[in-house]
Amino acid sequence: MSRTSNTIAVSVTTSIITSSIIFLVLQFWLVPYLEKSKKPAAPATTEVPKVIGLSPDQAQTILKEKGLLLSLSKKSPHALILPGLIHSQDPLPQSILKKGATVSVEVSSGPPKIIVPMVVGKNLTEAQAVITRLGLTINVTYREDKDSKSEQILSQDPPPGKEVEKSTQIKLVVAKKKSELEVPEFKGKILVKKKMEEELTKLGLKLGKVKSMDSADRPNGYIYSTKPKGGEKVAPGTAIDFTVQFSDD
Repeated sequence: MSRTSNTIAVSVTTSIITSSIIFLVLQFWLVPYLEKSKKPAAPATTEVPKVIGLSPDQAQTILKEKGLLLSLSKKSPHALILPGLIHSQDPLPQSILKKGATVSVEVSSGPPKIIVPMVVGKNLTEAQAVITRLGLTINVTYREDKDSKSEQILSQDPPPGKEVEKSTQIKLVVAKKKSELEVPEFKGKILVKKKMEEELTKLGLKLGKVKSMDSADRPNGYIYSTKPKGGEKVAPGTAIDFTVQFSDD
């Protein structure tokens, strides 16, 4: 083989080897690099702002500036946050979210309602303790009721079971026994009708029947007994009957 043919063969062989090396470089380095460079960039993130205590409109504006969305999940009672304002959020403030994510909030419907307790039949002192412990107030009206114990609750308004706001006034009608008076002790005194009528009227009582009996050792008008007896408790206006020594008066 001539020198020229050898030179050509070496040149061809060198070209093939060079091409192979270039091909391998492209496969193992350049191609993966190009594919990697084609991957989309990671989405941007943002810190969740605090929206508790704000109205939904205010919160929506603030979240929009951060690239976030607002979702109103529901309304629920809250003791401190005013009605219409946000009282909770998810995720919490300072959490990290992808832009375009949603923040869910709950809006206050006001303080929780209080269920009115059943106090009819209870003693006033007991009922007051139950009602005031719940944060409600009381208005008491007394009514005479001979069939109920003194200070017993006869009725209430609002009725038991009704939901009311804190500090709502519960009106109670409470039993009061009829006023009672003590009958004075008249035994041994002298009955003069006109004076006795005046005295009894001042006491809130009145003169009833006067029964006479004759005994030689007692002066006229001497009071032997009364009905009801002295010391007994009676209702105002009760008539007091007398048994006296015969008297012309």
